[in-house]
Amino acid sequence: MKEIKFSPVTRLSGLLSVDVFVDGQTVVDARVKGNQYRGFEHMLVGRDIRDAPYFTERICGICSLAHGTVSNYVLDEIFADSVPAQGQLVRNIMLGLEFVQNHIRHFYGFGLPDYVELPPGLPYQGPVVDRRLGPKANQELVDNYVTSFGVAAKAHEAQTIFGGKAPHQHGMVHGGVAVVPSADKILHAIGLVHEIKGFVTDYLLPDTGLLARCYPDYYEIGRSPRRFLSFGLFRVGEAQDMVWKPGVVEDQIFTPGIDAGHIKEDVISSWYRDATGPLSPTDLVTADPYKAEAYTFVKAVHYQGVPYEVGPLARLVINQGYQGGPSTMDRIVARSREVDEITTLVLKWLLLLTPSAPVLSRNPTPSATEALGMTDAPRGALLHQAIIQEGLIERYGIITPTMWNFSPLNMYEEHGPAETALIGTAIQDIDNPVEIGRIVRAFDPCLSCGTHLIRLKPYED
Repeated sequence: MKEIKFSPVTRLSGLLSVDVFVDGQTVVDARVKGNQYRGFEHMLVGRDIRDAPYFTERICGICSLAHGTVSNYVLDEIFADSVPAQGQLVRNIMLGLEFVQNHIRHFYGFGLPDYVELPPGLPYQGPVVDRRLGPKANQELVDNYVTSFGVAAKAHEAQTIFGGKAPHQHGMVHGGVAVVPSADKILHAIGLVHEIKGFVTDYLLPDTGLLARCYPDYYEIGRSPRRFLSFGLFRVGEAQDMVWKPGVVEDQIFTPGIDAGHIKEDVISSWYRDATGPLSPTDLVTADPYKAEAYTFVKAVHYQGVPYEVGPLARLVINQGYQGGPSTMDRIVARSREVDEITTLVLKWLLLLTPSAPVLSRNPTPSATEALGMTDAPRGALLHQAIIQEGLIERYGIITPTMWNFSPLNMYEEHGPAETALIGTAIQDIDNPVEIGRIVRAFDPCLSCGTHLIRLKPYED
């Protein structure tokens, strides 16, 4: 048996390493390692609950608004706020634009260099093996790769119209949003989103189709169990219904809704002091970077004792009945399809905005001492939970999408989705195992989110 180490894995957010164990040409075991601990849950203890969105947005610079959104959902509940319909529309527009910029950057900036030969001198690309695109198609994709960064920036520009800046916006607050959508702001955003929509239609979707046709075997590579989970996405109306529904799929059976009481963590394989039994999101644990047998700062997350895959593919299966498999290429295709659908939704919502309509309704003092907020972020299901006393945070729990997808071996001796997707993979060239990077990056890992201590001293014998 041979061990292959990838450290660090590049073209993603945060610090990730992967160890695979190969017997002959087949991966028989895998370990995905989050090497970074930041402890945001501990930072929040003792702070005013109203500070939570601004702190948690700093967990990640790519999906900061998603953290701000779900943190404000928590505040809405604690303060018993009733968000005006127009305020909810603006929130959805900003959150939708977060998805758009993330998915475009991921396809071109993070994923495509695994398949396309980029010009010399660009960072984070080693020798590309298993190249299947001809010179003309390769150059077209390179051209679109260069263009894509400006297009993704337009999504951030549109987001700043209502959020003040990006990343780490200041426009969303408990009770709604702080920026009233004037006619000029609405028209400016519509123009930017139309430009993005044109790029998605003319380039992103055709480029995704080309990649899928050239690499059809990746519909069989990187398969995980067909178990999917989503918290739902985009609240609308006074009842706060979801445009995209929450639920789980297992063995082709869809179960609507999520019972948050069934969401648990464990640290059996993680660099934290052992805790007895499964943990709730607000159960704080102490880092232990020298813990024997552990290999990651990512906690294992499970729903009713089962690890689930989250992200664009999960949302596509749950909301549209997508029958494709849980493979590398299915994840890539689902992400591109989602960009197209969300740009359409954002344009629709922009046209529903009424200039100067109320967007904020908030109460000055808390009326509850505990609240939980859930939504999907670009990479999947995101949860924040807070317990407060006299307006100050006693405990704050965060479960991110990367914690679901990159869960380590858990207390039930089950691997998380990414590890499972690696196990069983046939490696064509042991010296250049390109399959590993392609599988891992298709999950769009964000270890800045997934690991919540940088080692101050080396391991001791």
